[in-house]
Amino acid sequence: MNEEAQIQGLSKFARKIGVSFSDLDLLRLALTHASYPNENGSSPLDSNERLEFLGDALVGFFVAEYLFEKMPDTREGELTVRRSHAVRGETLAVAARRLGIGDHLILGNGERRAGGSDRTSNLAGAFEALVGAVALDAGEPTAKEFVLRVLSDEISAAMEPGAGKDPKSLLQEYLQARGKALPEYEVIEQTGPEQSKLWRMEVLIGGKAVAVGEGHRKVDAERQAAGMALDALSGGNS
Repeated sequence: MNEEAQIQGLSKFARKIGVSFSDLDLLRLALTHASYPNENGSSPLDSNERLEFLGDALVGFFVAEYLFEKMPDTREGELTVRRSHAVRGETLAVAARRLGIGDHLILGNGERRAGGSDRTSNLAGAFEALVGAVALDAGEPTAKEFVLRVLSDEISAAMEPGAGKDPKSLLQEYLQARGKALPEYEVIEQTGPEQSKLWRMEVLIGGKAVAVGEGHRKVDAERQAAGMALDALSGGNS
């Protein structure tokens, strides 16, 4: 894709998501996965990882502030769990898919062939990087409006009565109520550098693999796996 076509594509994407960028290079950087500079011999800084770091902190803060204001009678521990429910990787990936971020990700050829444009960790990271880019380009109030608008459904779900529990606890309760074996979690693989390691965890029930989750913390990967297992089991009326 030539430079003019890429700029047009970025401008169109910015309009689609309802954000006006003064600096389209920031938007381009937010959509650039680390695999792209790795394959092209450029600096690792030419990827969205630093913006992801910033956006991760901002998304957590904006959602925490919203929950703090809207749930004045809720204690700290429950607020923490509800915030986690709204901002966990798979939740952000769902929002990223709604925005069509995967169609605009700039990936290395290997990562693209491996399905990287729809990989949960890539989409969640790009969403966070996008928030970081919006904050730097248009200011934190605009970034906050973007986060609360795009994640409105997820935040509402996190405020529902049953959302205050960890997916691992919910899965365990579901299995106990049906007299089934408790879940076990096993590491499938660990990839990436130590500071941004990606964990892939498998949840087994009665020795049978049910779901796989991934995350930049082991516990996040376990939670994702538990949530997916619970969806699969309850959807099948198990």
